[in-house]
Amino acid sequence: MSQAQPSVTASWEMTAPSEPSQSGDDIALLQKQALYHYEKSLNAQTPNEQTVKHRGLAKELAQRLRQSSRAGISGHNLLGRIALDEGFYALADHHLKEALSITTQDAGCWYSLGHVRLAQKQYDDALSCFSKALEIAPRQTRAATSLAYTLARKGNTVEAFQAYRQLFRVHPEDAHVQAKLFEILPMIQADRYQEDLEKDALRWLNVPNTNPQALATLVMSLMRHKYHLDSPDAIIDLQDLAKDPLLNQSLGKIYFTNAELEQFLVMLRKQVLLNSIAGGYADQNLLTLAGNLAMHAEHNEHVSLYDSSERDLLAGLKTLINDVKRSGHPPLHNMAHLVVLYAMYEPIQRLSAFSTTSRLNTAAWPDYCQALIEHAVNEPQTELNIAKSIKQLTPITDTVSQSVKSQYEENPYPRWLHLGYNTPTNYGRALENELIDFRAPAFFNMGAVKFLIAGAGTGQHALRVARYFRNAEVTAIDLSKRSLAYAKRQADALGITNLSFLCGDILELDRLEDKFHVIECSGVLHHMQSPEAGLAKLKDRLVDRGLLKLGLYSYQAREVVREVRRMIEEYDVPLTLDGIRTMRQAILDGNMPYDFSGILKSQDFYSASGCRDLLFHVQECQYEPKDLKQLINKESLNFLGFVLPEHVRNQYRSLFPNDKTLTNLENWQTFESSYPATFAGMYQFYVQK
Repeated sequence: MSQAQPSVTASWEMTAPSEPSQSGDDIALLQKQALYHYEKSLNAQTPNEQTVKHRGLAKELAQRLRQSSRAGISGHNLLGRIALDEGFYALADHHLKEALSITTQDAGCWYSLGHVRLAQKQYDDALSCFSKALEIAPRQTRAATSLAYTLARKGNTVEAFQAYRQLFRVHPEDAHVQAKLFEILPMIQADRYQEDLEKDALRWLNVPNTNPQALATLVMSLMRHKYHLDSPDAIIDLQDLAKDPLLNQSLGKIYFTNAELEQFLVMLRKQVLLNSIAGGYADQNLLTLAGNLAMHAEHNEHVSLYDSSERDLLAGLKTLINDVKRSGHPPLHNMAHLVVLYAMYEPIQRLSAFSTTSRLNTAAWPDYCQALIEHAVNEPQTELNIAKSIKQLTPITDTVSQSVKSQYEENPYPRWLHLGYNTPTNYGRALENELIDFRAPAFFNMGAVKFLIAGAGTGQHALRVARYFRNAEVTAIDLSKRSLAYAKRQADALGITNLSFLCGDILELDRLEDKFHVIECSGVLHHMQSPEAGLAKLKDRLVDRGLLKLGLYSYQAREVVREVRRMIEEYDVPLTLDGIRTMRQAILDGNMPYDFSGILKSQDFYSASGCRDLLFHVQECQYEPKDLKQLINKESLNFLGFVLPEHVRNQYRSLFPNDKTLTNLENWQTFESSYPATFAGMYQFYVQK
């Protein structure tokens, strides 16, 4: 690199140039300078205070370009983009229409106008703008990606999926395309077996830095149609399954959340066990499948029940493995075939051979067992060491908090595997897109933005906030050191450093000196003895105009959960892995006096920690919109709105057209009575101090 470039860059950072002449060289330089400052203002690594300066310089330069007869279009386009970024949609519209009045053949202006229409939720107009940009210059902008995104926002899910599918084939390394494809994949299932779709799914399973769990629904549907699993007369060859790449790869990376697929895997597990033993453990394809079934069991925490004949065989495997460990001959890794078969059913930590072991050398184990050893032995050992280093804010003294802590120490939840990818953005701008008529406070553009994730659990959301929101400084607090250790191990592996971990109780937050611009507390307050007391503690940690995102259980949506809990109490089902398995199997078999089939739609039902959280939690409160109103008003907080899919917004608007901001909680009380499954996950909403 020459020495001239840094000096030019430095001059751009200091000031804007004087009024340009009309020469082509001067105009070109001015355009480069304007784009430089604009792109610096968007860069996730640029500090917030510098972002404002760069945007100001870009705006000044764009104003000068606008006055040039030769560069007016680019000046208007850039001013339109800046206005869009700042949330001034009318101003953005003005500049872009000015540019298009000069010429209608500028792809960049149509692309920018498409994003204005997208922000205004005028989806048909946005599609038209992006289509014009593609027609004029197919490769000049990212209009094809924006068109696919608009289709998704409009609710045209299948069209959006096909668009992203094609984009991935053309740009398989594009992180943005990957991220958006994986956002829409959970809504896609095959209506028949398609070989080309299976090939695509195999490619997607191996995309780095994405969450393979997004493929679960699609893979489940492909497997169901490929092997005719819904037919009682289906004949399936075990060797075909053992060699099936989609089955093997998906078992190793995701866990299935479907009752029909679980029944199939339970049957498959038994056949792998019986045939492996009968064949003297010589079939490597079966052992590879066993290794992947064991990894699937690790992902769902061995939640599936098994019969007495399998239990007897497992007892024999257990004795053999433990005897080998005690004798030291042969080395334990020579018993890998026994280990993977046992691990299809039970955590290998239940084997005395693994109960107190230190880290193992995975390279000494056969390929089919290496992932299992790393996940089931080495990673927990790492987490135990990490847990010792996590700072304890205060002792946990509240009785309910102690019970909740105990639950999550035993079952860190959720046990996520991949963070996924998002384009880094400004949190305030993201909220302006989510909430109607909301203007973000100025602190989002003034230095570090401090986040508190209260009840961070195993940390997936805390890590996403730290990685994908600009200038974020994140503190993650939780009752459970085991959960936080899981989070810190993942953070260390991903190289995320703008994140600190504290073990403590929300009720003791006044021990913290810091105040925060944003606090997120989802799925936590409803597990406290007094959610009101917890909310008061959270509010006290907010700066003025600070934002609080809450997630609370809906009374209407959890009727079936209440019925299951009554049965658990009536039959005194123990809060153990075997108790969870037994209760689940009764629900799966339909041998209950109440229709519990609604539970089968919950992903939490398909893992031990998820099922424990869903059905066996030691403490839970539930709410209706009228209760939320009372809770919010008691703390003098301002309700900003629910986080909602577009189809729910449209349903609500059709019933309550006068509530432009969708914030009337009395209306929502009426709405939820008509649509009780609306908040089946949780109420997710924002309030402001």
